[in-house]
This record gives sequence, C-alpha cells and structure tokens, in this order.
Amino acid sequence: MPWDGDDGTMNMRAKEPLAAYWKKRDFDLTREPRGRGRNNKERRALCYVVQRHEARRLHYDFRLEWDGVLMSWAVPKGPSLDPQVKRLAIQVEDHPLDYGSFEGDIPNGQYGAGHVAIWDRGIWLPHGDPHKDLPKGHLRFDLQGGQLAGGWVLFRTGKEGNQWILRKLADRFAVPGHESESPPAIEVRTTKAIKTAGKQLKAISSSILPKRIEPQLATLVDAPPPGDRWSYEVKYDGYRMLCRLEGKKADFVSRNEIEWTARMKALARAIAALHLGTGWLDGEVVCFDEHGVSRFQSLQNALDGQAGHLSFVVFDVLFWEGKDLRQLPCRERQDFLQRLLADLPENAPILFTQRLGVADGTQASAAWTEACRLGLEGLLCKDIDAPYTSGRSKTWLKLKCRPRQEFVVGGYILRGVASDKLRSLMVGLWENGKWVYAGKVGTGFNASAHQALMKRLKPLQIDTMPFATLPAQSGRFSRQGDARVWVKPEVVVEIAYAGWTADQLLRQASYLGLREDKPANEVHKEVSIAGPGVKVAHSVGLRKTATSPASDCVSGIVISHAQRLVYRDPDITKLQLVRYYEAIASYMLPHVRGRRLALLRCPSGTGAPCFFQKHLNEDPPEGVELDEGHLVITSAVGLISLVQRGVVEFHTWGSTTPHADKADRMTIDLDPDPNVAWQGVVEAAQLSRALLQELGLVSFLKTTGGKGLHLVVPIQPTQPWDVIKTFARNIALHLATVIPDRFTAHMSKVRRKDKIFVDYLRNGNGATAIAAFSARARQGAAVSLPILWDELDPNHDLRGAVFNVSNALEYAMGRSDPWADYKKGRKAVTKKMIATVAR
Repeated sequence: MPWDGDDGTMNMRAKEPLAAYWKKRDFDLTREPRGRGRNNKERRALCYVVQRHEARRLHYDFRLEWDGVLMSWAVPKGPSLDPQVKRLAIQVEDHPLDYGSFEGDIPNGQYGAGHVAIWDRGIWLPHGDPHKDLPKGHLRFDLQGGQLAGGWVLFRTGKEGNQWILRKLADRFAVPGHESESPPAIEVRTTKAIKTAGKQLKAISSSILPKRIEPQLATLVDAPPPGDRWSYEVKYDGYRMLCRLEGKKADFVSRNEIEWTARMKALARAIAALHLGTGWLDGEVVCFDEHGVSRFQSLQNALDGQAGHLSFVVFDVLFWEGKDLRQLPCRERQDFLQRLLADLPENAPILFTQRLGVADGTQASAAWTEACRLGLEGLLCKDIDAPYTSGRSKTWLKLKCRPRQEFVVGGYILRGVASDKLRSLMVGLWENGKWVYAGKVGTGFNASAHQALMKRLKPLQIDTMPFATLPAQSGRFSRQGDARVWVKPEVVVEIAYAGWTADQLLRQASYLGLREDKPANEVHKEVSIAGPGVKVAHSVGLRKTATSPASDCVSGIVISHAQRLVYRDPDITKLQLVRYYEAIASYMLPHVRGRRLALLRCPSGTGAPCFFQKHLNEDPPEGVELDEGHLVITSAVGLISLVQRGVVEFHTWGSTTPHADKADRMTIDLDPDPNVAWQGVVEAAQLSRALLQELGLVSFLKTTGGKGLHLVVPIQPTQPWDVIKTFARNIALHLATVIPDRFTAHMSKVRRKDKIFVDYLRNGNGATAIAAFSARARQGAAVSLPILWDELDPNHDLRGAVFNVSNALEYAMGRSDPWADYKKGRKAVTKKMIATVAR
C-alpha cells in the first residue's frame, strides 16, 4: 500500500509505488538498493524487517512486505514486547523488497544519512485481509522472527494521516517492562562526532595518559560576576567525580583521589561499553528524580542499593587520545566535549552538562533566581578563556540557592537514655588545628537516613567531647531525659542551613545526606568571597531588624524591612506585597485553606536567590497550623504572617486535611515550548477540556503567571495518590499519542520543541501547584488567576504578567467568581474512566 509523497495522503492505486522513495535519493551517491517497483512474484511467505537507523535521531524502521514492496514505519523508540506500551509509528514511503537486506552507512547529504543495521527480521502473518484492513487504518498480524514474535497490532490515530500506533498483543510472547533498546544496542556508535572533534587535537603535542589528575574547584560567591566572559551551567546535586577511560575500562575517582568504581559498577560498565575513547572526563555522578532534577538523597539511596539510576553529567574533558587539553580555554574544551558526546543514544548513562544562554551578569541574576525557583542547587560560572587549573580557583565560581556545605559529626542526641531514635546531630568544622562546634541538626532524617547514620556512628562512640569548646548555652544541647553521645569526628555529612547566628552557630540546619567523597580533616567553613568585580552580599542570617513604624503593621503583624524591594521593574516593596495579600485574602483563602503548602521564600527579593520550603523549623506563626509537620493556612493572618517571613509564592497540595492521603483535585499543567503561539495554547486547552468532558470530568481554568495554563479538575477523594497520578499520566500520554504534533508527555527539552508538555507530575503525593491568586517571583509580579472558559480568547494573550499584583484585585472584584460551580463539579474517578485512557 504505497504512499503518494509525504503529505500524509494515501493513494491505493499509485502507478509507481516507489516514486517517492526514488525521488528522495541519489543512487550514484548512496548504496541503498534502487529496487524495481512492484514485484508481483508469488512468495511462499511475507517477510518483515526491523532496521536500527542512526540518522539525525536514532529510530527503528519497521517494514512489512505487501503488494510487492516494503510498507514502512519509523518507530522512534523501537518495538516493545510489553502490551501496555504503545509506540508511535510514522508511516513513510514504501521501500523496495531489496531494502530488507540492506545494512551500512547512508552518506552525509543524503536523505536519512547515518548508519543502518538489521535489528530483527522474519515472516509476518496477517489476520484477515490487509487489502480491506489497511484503508481502515487497522492491521492485526503475527510475527515470527529473531526478537519479535506473537500477535501485534498497527492502527492509525485518525481517519487520515501518517501517524500510527504499534503495540504488542497480550500472549505468551509478551514481556512486561521490555524496552527495545537493550544494553548491547547502546554500544553501536557512529564515529562522525569523534572524527569532527578530533580535528581540534592535531595542534596539541602528545603525552602519556596520567594515572591521577587533581580536579579544579569552584569558589563560592554571593553574586554573579559582571561582564560577558563567563559561561553558566546548572550546578548538580551529586558526587563530583573524575572518570578515567582506557581500553575497555571506565574508572571513577573522587576529588580526594578515592577509587569509587566498585560503588558505581553498573554505571562504569555502561560508560565503558560506549567506546568513547581514552582520556579523562570531569563531571558529577547524579540521580535524577521524575522532574529531571538531581537529588542528593536519591543518589545516596541508589548507592546503597535502593531504587534509582545513576547518570554521569560531564562538564569538562582534561585529556583525550594522548592529548593534554587542560591548557586549552574552557570554551574550546567544552565545545570539543559537546561534539564528542553529540551522537550518543538518548538513553546513554553519560550526558553533557546543561549550559545556559546567559549574556551578562544581569541575565545571570535572573537565571540564578529561576534555578532556585525550580529547586536546583545553584549555578556554576566559568571564565570561558581560562585553562583548567587544579585546586581552588577564581576562574570557576559557584552560586548557591541556599547555604549548604559539609560538616563533621562530633556527637548526637537520642530521644531518651534507652532510646535508639535520633533527635539531632552535633556537628563541627576543622579550623586552625582543632574541631570547632557549629551547632545542632535536627531535621531531614527519614527512616533510611536514620538507619544509615546510626550504622556509621555507633562504632565511633567515645567518652570525651571532640570539640575544643562549647557555646555558652551548652546546657541547652538536649532536652530533659535525652541522651548525648560523643563520637570520633570522622563522619562527613551535607547540611543545608539558613545562615549563621552572631555566635557562629547554624540557623535552621537540615540534614541532606552522608558525604563519603571528602575526608573529615578537609571540612572547613566555606566563606563566600568577592569574585572579579563582585560585591559580597550580607548573610541573611546576620541582618538586623529595625523597629517598624505603626504604618508598617498589617493585621496586627509588624512588617520588618517594609521598604525592601521585592520586585524591580516595576518596583514593589515588601509592604506593598503584604498589602496585596491582605486585600486578595477573601478571594484566595478558598483555594488554600486546609491544603498543605509549599512556599517559595525570597528573603532578599526576587532578584536574589529564592528557595522552596515545606516545613518550618520554628513554631508556626498566627494563622498557620501544622498537619503532620506540613504547613496549613487557616486565616488571612496566616497569609500575611508568611509573607512577612519572605514568602512570595504559595503552592498547594491536591488534597485537603484531614484526608491528605486522598487527592480531591487533579491538575493538568499545559507547559508550552517558547515557540508555541498563544493560539496554540488556547487550542490545546480546549482539546484537553474536551477529552476530560468525554471522560465525564469538569475542568476549571486558571493562568499560571508564566507561559502556560492549568486545568484543575475537582474529584471525589476516594482514590489513593498513585491511582490519580497514573490516571493523569495516561491522560497526558493519550493526548500525546492522538495529537503528537501538538502534545508531548516527555519532560526532555528536545522532545518538547514546538509542542506543549502535558505535565501530569502535579498529581503525586506531596507534589504541588501554584495557588490561585498567588503572586509569582517573576518579572512584572505576575499572578495566577482563575478565569472563565469564555475568556480564553486566541486573540488575547493571557500569559506572563497580564494579571499581576497591581491589577488582580480589581479584576477579581469586577466580575462573578469563575469557579463558583467548583464544588458542584466534583466527580468520582471511576474504573471506566481509568480504563478509557489506560495504555
């Protein structure tokens, strides 16, 4: 069944079925078979072939013999033996039967340039009559091959077009969880990028691969450096590692020259299998969460044999193929490295660091704020003209979202003499030849962390205190009945904190995890310094609070630093932001009251680092209660109290107390690529609404204060979180499958190009979404605002700061409540609904 060109229209009686195939190729340049058109020679069986095609993007070509040609579909991720997995299959032009045995390289400049290899082949047996079934867009068949077997189905996603779905049928050949990209397949690698990058090495004299290299370390600063000679990267939350590649081995070495390969055996094997070459790479071993953010605790769990996959994020190449690259400028090293890794498969365990398009210090400040808003650790800034210098330097700088560093445990406090439950750690630093006490850490321990800490600390128990001195309030170390235990100062831990007191003790310290990559005697106080042209900001924890005048008192709450600018362009002070929340409270409270919160705090304004917080380390203020440690607002005073403490954004859970274990709303977050026009966002929202209506669900609309929209679906709190999250995921996948040119359910920026990401991750246990009427820590003081569906006009763009702190109240007062029927719209998520969109 040939295709007439690439316009997605089918011509069942095309005179020349290979015309489109011939038109795309110059057979004087490519070794691909030309073929002879339709071959009506009778055959004993119909053949099929699956070819692995490393073109601009890796994909698999699925080909079925029919009517004398090979009908062909491009399957981006390859066939899966899991019946629950639906693979997008894009029908392309018919190929000649001879193509079924083709393997080799299609030259550059030719259509489909890249390497082609046969992945599987055999015979296929159609169910019914393909002459009748194919025009209807539905084909069932059996495969008998080397890797694929049993029943399969191909069906078109619409009445017309070239987008189909390939799925395995449930039978004895099905393999739940199967992926076509098996580990050996990663080893197949084109040499195009390596050859291109290799041209840079010719001018460098050869040298012997060193056995060890001391890494370059970044210096902490409090603000981005001025000028345009700096490049910016995401700062990952993992273990800094150097990787030595030689022969068939990949070895990991920490910054203090400790061998880590045995702890990361699977990752080392996977990288070695890529056959990249011989040399030294510098990067960070991380574990990404479902949002694509590296999490230190997840890394700890993965290293301890729990769930999680390790990745190696590489940001520098120091030595390659006999060439010492350390004297090259940073810009050239990174360009070479990026080309070296350019052709790796999408699922490779090694990836190039995320560089940001930042032109100067002003843009860097905005990028820093956004990184902190997204929950990242911070940014790295590097002098693009500087060589690689071992040890601490000022050509690499780091900007942290929240103060954090390593400390050494010198003791711990148990909840009672006979108890084994940890109340807090007592930590210190090695300064001037002695251990200096730095304070207590009493939060951040889950069950796994508690177990790991006690396993390390119990054998180190000693009778004498390791710290040189104790603070004056040493009697307040523990509560009555608690037990204090001293230990040898050997265990290094990572701690986040809000600042330092005047007595040089940690404020609001929280445990993040064990640090096994740094010796205890190298743990010193990390003090930010002024980089080139950088002024060091004061520590938030040391700023004095002046007595506020009566005019700075709102609802009985004194507003400190009332004239501090929270926003610039337009300038909005802290007092003005408090007044906004006071005025909007009656509209906002129905959306936040009784819901657990996550807060975005910007103590020094939105132009400085902000950080998320879900728990308070002190007593909650008036109008705020705790629900199993989580913050819950009970009144307007609670809103004001939290804004006084530096809160700008309020994010809510999808459930209400006291039944926080059951979701009572589902949020579909439409997050468009920057290239998507507003009209496309409007149409996407309407299509999503229509799908929800077909399922029997009602959706309410609000802007986000950003570039997308939220569809909020009220539901009966009868289903556990995992069911609702899976349901939301399947809705996203359904949209992406049926309309793949508009929607994607993948977070990858590559896959989101020109599409709208349907973010279903707002619906997990503990996940949050921006609250209605909350301000955003973004330019223009944008506000997330509920709107009517009738207000969704393709000619009236509602993104960004169209609704903001200055006009949101006026807009709310000038109309009826667009969500007035929200409670009436609450529906139960049924098994039928779930089955309708199940994969």
